[in-house]
Amino acid sequence: MKKLFLTVLATAIAPALLTSCALVNVKLTRTPSVTAQRTIESLATTSEPAALLQKTEDKSLTESERIELLVQALRKTSKARIGTEFQKLNQIATARLVEILATDHFQNSAIRITPASINTIDPRQVSELIAAHSIQIKGLRERVTVEGAGVAYVAWFAKGSPSLAGQPSAAQTGMSIPATALVRFDKNGPLLTFYRRLQTESIFLSGKKETLAADFSAPIAYLLSQGKNSSIDIQSLFFSDTNFKNTGLLQIDEYDPNKIPVVFVHGLLCRPEAWTPAVNQLLTDPEIRSRYQFWFYLYPTGLPVWWSAAKLRTELDRYRSVVDRSHKNPKLDQIVLVGHSMGGLISSLMVRKGGEDLWKQFTDTPPEKLKISAAAKENLLKIVNFEPREDIRRVIFISTPHQGSQLAMNPLADFFSNLVRLPILSTSHDRLVMVNSIRNHLRDLFVAPANSIRFLRAKSPLLLAILKLPMSERVTYHSVIGDQGKGNTPDSSDGVVPYWSSHLPNAKSEKIVPSGHGANEDPDGIEEIRRILRLHLLKTGNP
Repeated sequence: MKKLFLTVLATAIAPALLTSCALVNVKLTRTPSVTAQRTIESLATTSEPAALLQKTEDKSLTESERIELLVQALRKTSKARIGTEFQKLNQIATARLVEILATDHFQNSAIRITPASINTIDPRQVSELIAAHSIQIKGLRERVTVEGAGVAYVAWFAKGSPSLAGQPSAAQTGMSIPATALVRFDKNGPLLTFYRRLQTESIFLSGKKETLAADFSAPIAYLLSQGKNSSIDIQSLFFSDTNFKNTGLLQIDEYDPNKIPVVFVHGLLCRPEAWTPAVNQLLTDPEIRSRYQFWFYLYPTGLPVWWSAAKLRTELDRYRSVVDRSHKNPKLDQIVLVGHSMGGLISSLMVRKGGEDLWKQFTDTPPEKLKISAAAKENLLKIVNFEPREDIRRVIFISTPHQGSQLAMNPLADFFSNLVRLPILSTSHDRLVMVNSIRNHLRDLFVAPANSIRFLRAKSPLLLAILKLPMSERVTYHSVIGDQGKGNTPDSSDGVVPYWSSHLPNAKSEKIVPSGHGANEDPDGIEEIRRILRLHLLKTGNP
């Protein structure tokens, strides 16, 4: 009952809690292709392939007879030019063939299947295969598709699938991968191949290079439909104690050693789904698709940013130990962090030096000399002793309150701050010793509730302490800031964070966009991310 009360009340006053995460609310509906049927009917009297397809609708036919008719139609349309009626018939025949073969999980020996490889998927290893054209999507600004050879599919692998063995961390909803089905013919007959579309942009057909058909939005929508389908997560704010176990990096696609990771870090009250508009728009760029892979950091947003940053460091180390234990892959030393709002503060701590530069701002007692338990000391040292990450080369700060926000001082925000439940990582004695070591005039900052909402107060000494920490000279950083379309910078605000708080004097670039606090969802803001990612390829020797 308490959780329901907090959810309803917090939703009503979300602006006071420094969030602007819009509900993604993607609607997904599988529907038969009416267009395909009309194409067949319109060409049946003049086109032999269309007539063959029409025959497959005869319910008296056996499965083998249907497959034979479809193979004939595919053979007669295998050299059709992209965009022609014959190519449409080829796509219809391919989709129908896949539908038949899927009924016995592609065990039919009449059609050869290309096995799994770096560039291909074995459909026998997929948890579910869905034709992209059968998925209707609402809630995305645009649907990212590419016209080309073959038929676009969504290959979904459930969490725990044997195919995901060796992957650092799939989301609870599994992985959803864009694939393209294509039937080709050689001396041994038809061969059905499912290409991994993010790894394969084009192939050679009849001696000519052809782009593969694709739908990059359908896998995103399908994955969202399997989970919460919301970018707002109120319970992880208030019940950070019980949600702490879910903290970690997530993949939505398989790890690719040839691509640079982009790590997205969401803000207060949000979830990784908040990056859906950005990922969807970025996937329109073939260069981005072929050179980058997207990872997402999920964390309960009631935690102080020190805790969340410490966990992100641990997760980056864990990923590296799984996929590149010997540290030989240069792509993993070119990571780009993209942080929105409080996620920007966490990202900032990834590229700054802690230790003495940090704790001396609050206490004269080194953490090592505190008379606390070994477990508490270990947790404390993880939080305060850190070096700039050597694997991060660039950071994009979006709507980041580097000096806090006055909205965090709102009485309602203060009220909710007292309701946030944090994990207990030390005994009451240990906490008392640690708090008593803090200088008197700063001690109240570390007395409960020492959580993220209190942390975000304007001109908070905790935030100013981060700005005083040395930033790595190896890291290039950028700012994307909203002005609500008023054009009044430097007197502007995104409605939550004023310009004076989000501005960083030494940023390589600063882009003002006509948005509110959700510059991460704004088309201009996303276009700036794309520009910076393109620039990063040039600067890291990946032209």
